[in-house]
Parts: sequence; C-alpha cells; structure tokens
Amino acid sequence: MEESTVGILSPIIVDVLLILSIALGIILLIAFSYLWSTRRQDREEIERLSKHLKVLSKKITELEAANEKEIIPKTEELPKIEPFGVTVSKDIHEETEPHPWDSFIENYNHIAKSMAVPGQLKACENFVKENDLKILIYDVNIKFIAAKNVAESRFWAWTMKESNEYIVVPNPMIAYDEDLHEQPGMKKTFESNYKNGKYNTYFVKNPAIFVCNDKNEWQILELGFIELER
Repeated sequence: MEESTVGILSPIIVDVLLILSIALGIILLIAFSYLWSTRRQDREEIERLSKHLKVLSKKITELEAANEKEIIPKTEELPKIEPFGVTVSKDIHEETEPHPWDSFIENYNHIAKSMAVPGQLKACENFVKENDLKILIYDVNIKFIAAKNVAESRFWAWTMKESNEYIVVPNPMIAYDEDLHEQPGMKKTFESNYKNGKYNTYFVKNPAIFVCNDKNEWQILELGFIELER
C-alpha cells in the first residue's frame, strides 16, 4: 500500500518555523514591555506635574490674598494729592464765597454795559456820587492821584467801610485801545483779554484792590481782571 506524502513537512522547515515563532514571540514581548513601560512613565510624569501645579496654584492664591490684605491700602487711607503747582483750598465744585463788593461790581457792570446810549456822562457822575467813589488818574510821577472830574478820571475807587481797602474799577466811558492798554497805570492795575484794536465795553471779573494811607498815597495790593468786548 502506498504511503501518502501530503501534510508531511520536512524537519528543516519545521525547525525554521519553530525558530521564527520563537523570534516573533520575543519581539512581541519586547514591544509589549516597551509600550507598558512608556505608558507607565507617562502616567508617572503626568501625576508628578499635576502635584506641582496644585502646589503652585495654592501659593498663587496665598500671595493674592496677602496682596489684597496688606499691600493695597483702603481708599479712605489714601493721601489726598493736589495738582502739581496748584494749592486746592476747597472743592472745585463749591460755590465761591460772596465778597462785600459783589453788589457794587454788579451795579458797575450794569452801567458799563450801557455806555453806548446817550447821557452816559450824567449816568456815570450819578453812579460816582451815589457810591461815594474816589476818582483817580495815574500821573507822570508814576503814582495815583485824585482826578479833577469824572470825565477825565481813569479809575474809580469804592471804599470798604470795614477796612482801609478800596475796590478799584476802570472808567467805562473811555474806549480801551492800544494807547490805554500801554499806559503804565492801566497795566499796573488790570489784566485783560485785550488783543488789538478798540474795545468799547468793560466787564469787571475781579476788581483791583488798593490801600490809601494818611498821606493820600495809593498802593496796589491785588491786580484786577477785566473782560473787554468790541
């Protein structure tokens, strides 16, 4: 009876297959070990970084709390700082305290506004008389002296009865031009918004303040400010 050779392998082929199987198994084992080791190292690294982040987050929270508590002062404890070069004595929104001359300056500005109408000289003479004003000019000897009449006067002085000070305003009948602006007496007494040309209307924003001694000598304490209109 003939023997069948189907399914029978050569011993050499069997040995080769056996060696390949063993080699493949070793390779798979090495690969699995490597992957396992790598994943484990990654997990350990992630856990280590997570711990560091938790510690860092805790320290940041503590520093922020300390900063708010100790470093940042409360608003009410902050020192009040005034603008550079300016002394602020009161709130800028606070109304200016009234002056004893407010009523006089208001009446003066009213009459100064009406210099374009006829009869201005008479109106000014009455105003000077009613308010018992001193009328002055600035003479060639560089001093203020009494004027002869209202028309030629340059300055009107209203006395404050509670002191020896005088509130001084310009004669509103005289147009303000370059010649008047350049006169020493006017520059010495008032600042203004004068640019050039001729202005016909005065508005006293702040009067000048004078004193007069027993010898009838006048001295300026404070310059005034006048606003001029064409």
